[in-house]
Amino acid sequence: MTRHRRNTPKQQARTELAGEAQKTDGSPSSCAPMTQYQHFIPRFILRRFQVGPVKSKTERQKEFRHTGVDPEYVHYYDIATGSLDIRPVGKVYGVPDFYQDVRNTYNINELEGKLADLERHAASIIMDLHEALPQGTFTLKRRPLELLRKFLFIMHYRKWIESFMKAKGIQSAVECWLYVLRYYLDTSHSDIMRDAAELVEKYGEEGLLKMITESHIPPDLEHFPAHTYHIHADNYFFSIWEAAEGEEFILTHNAFVSPRIAIVLRHVVLRPGMKECIKPDLFVSSLLHVNTAPSTPIYASGERGTHIDHVNFQSAMSLARYRSSQEGANDSFVFKITKLSRPQTLELNSVLLVNVTKTGSLTFLSRRSMLRTVRAFRSLPVNFLASQLLVPLIGRLTDTMETEVSALHPPSQSPAAVLDQDVDALTLVDVVLYVLLMQICTGIRQFETAYDRAHLVFRIMEKSKPTLFADEISREVEKAFKVCKDLEDEMPVGEGVSFTPLLSSISNESSSQLFQFMIPCMSRLGAVMSGGEGILEELQDEVMVVCFLARASSSPAVWHALSCISQQAPKILPRLFKKDTPTDRSVMDFTRFMHEHASPSIFSSGFHTAYALRGICGMFGPTTNPISESYYRFMATIIQCFGRGTLGSLPEPYSSQPRERPKARLLYKMSEEHSELLFSNMKMILREALPGFEPSLGGSSLGQTLRKWIDEMAIVGCLAWLGKHRRNFLDYILDGFPQGMNFKLFEDEEATGST
Repeated sequence: MTRHRRNTPKQQARTELAGEAQKTDGSPSSCAPMTQYQHFIPRFILRRFQVGPVKSKTERQKEFRHTGVDPEYVHYYDIATGSLDIRPVGKVYGVPDFYQDVRNTYNINELEGKLADLERHAASIIMDLHEALPQGTFTLKRRPLELLRKFLFIMHYRKWIESFMKAKGIQSAVECWLYVLRYYLDTSHSDIMRDAAELVEKYGEEGLLKMITESHIPPDLEHFPAHTYHIHADNYFFSIWEAAEGEEFILTHNAFVSPRIAIVLRHVVLRPGMKECIKPDLFVSSLLHVNTAPSTPIYASGERGTHIDHVNFQSAMSLARYRSSQEGANDSFVFKITKLSRPQTLELNSVLLVNVTKTGSLTFLSRRSMLRTVRAFRSLPVNFLASQLLVPLIGRLTDTMETEVSALHPPSQSPAAVLDQDVDALTLVDVVLYVLLMQICTGIRQFETAYDRAHLVFRIMEKSKPTLFADEISREVEKAFKVCKDLEDEMPVGEGVSFTPLLSSISNESSSQLFQFMIPCMSRLGAVMSGGEGILEELQDEVMVVCFLARASSSPAVWHALSCISQQAPKILPRLFKKDTPTDRSVMDFTRFMHEHASPSIFSSGFHTAYALRGICGMFGPTTNPISESYYRFMATIIQCFGRGTLGSLPEPYSSQPRERPKARLLYKMSEEHSELLFSNMKMILREALPGFEPSLGGSSLGQTLRKWIDEMAIVGCLAWLGKHRRNFLDYILDGFPQGMNFKLFEDEEATGST
């Protein structure tokens, strides 16, 4: 009896891959060929995106015989029609007779058979790569690596050089495609590189490039396609990237491997040690921050190292000969598999999406992951035009997500309630966020005011995992925050403490005024606002404003700078908080104490008193009281006036002196004599500079006293601002003081008759 050894599952899978790849066996036939649907993305790759469980070839054939229907399907979004459906693997990412050579009457599908053989090898390598993911590294011998490189090159190489077509007498793009494809399929990687080395030795790199640009390619240049292949192989190195847990890569016409793995070609200048040597603006590309290195060669001789090739061989030809030798075939290459973060995975998918066309398509494994990807892509203003092609897809996916979330949680539960539960944040929290955004964009979810809507998105976003939507907002908020921080770098008591939360709802009038004021304001502070007319772009700007205000409310220095930025600010910003904030209570208690005790002995002068009042009333966090509002409004008026330079040009030497001294810090103590002189001079200057301003003389009542204090608090703030931003003007004022007073206004400056 003959015993048959049963194949292991892995061997069985490889056998099936070979069978699937060899759809055309390459044997000659005298019969007229039937039209074939030939894939430009192979079946073995499409099957990794298959909907439902993957079935063996035997199971697929049995089901097909029983139903007459192809049992393999993938999600397919047709960009031209905006439709999302499930289509058979055998009917997507291909065209009829794509590889047929009608001039080859002996075997019209010969190239298809040769390509199938290359695909069989590539499928086996990619299967091994998936099995190597848990180890974090992947090792390939030289010949399999060369086959993989050739496979990826051919899959991407679609357009051919017009000058080459002209030189070879080729009349159509199809003929050119088949001519060059035949060369690549019939020639090994090593021989192609050797042909390229011969071309370079004969004509030089510059000479070959000149031939291309000037369309002067000699007709006898048989191996010219080798040069394009050589440039591609020598200028880019493989790096293997794995998607973050819970995320997936997508499939488009231009990129593919699997939902778990992307093979990325990186320019050689991005090798470790070379990135630091290039100018920052030399490369404008996504994901440059992902640190990946080329494979580490292990030579048959036992030597290791990325650059040994260039040390041991004196010419490209000698290197090419070694690589094609039997010794070179025994070299191995160890790749480190780079595990991407979640934002990086979404960003790589965004790179693919920005390159889709109006007539293209895309495929994915998980609807939930695809929704996260397309929402992250559409959240970036730079992708606005390209993302319009994906709007129907968002709607289709959102409908599915709403159904899934409703099944998991009763309709009575709000998104906020869902967030408070102990659930898988990756699968539910982000879905809640994205569903909410889609409900807003489609008009399903309505709000009383734009602020109410933005505040809810902000609160949910706070509890979500990092997303590109949130990352983009955070980056722009940070820009505006830093500018405000630089405007007022003093660090009052309580810096970083959350004094009072923003209200979750305000009136429609207050909401409109807030965004009309804050969106242009943040733009002037350096934040890039979308400024788009679409609902998503409008929402992004509004959420950015709420995020900025929530952060600024915990930074008294930033809140002070923001409140003094415009006369509108002190009227609008207090409406974001409940009346009687912690700061309000401090303000009222302190001013009452000051008034009742007239001139407490703890203060050395009126200037010292005003300095302390300013710290409590203006630089202690968000407020809703009229004292702080009056101070902010007066400060905004002063800054606006002096910022415009309405006092005219200064005489020399002041006009040529530096204006900016950002680290200047006021002293808070001075004698009463100096204080009175300083206040009287500044009040006189403000009376001349501000039409209608008349300084308060004070009095016995609390109201009269407060008006005088507000004037003097603003003068202290004015001096601090002038010292940092208009120092030459302030020097001009102070130099008018009587000589010999030993007057000092700023720390770390010597006391003289002037500053």
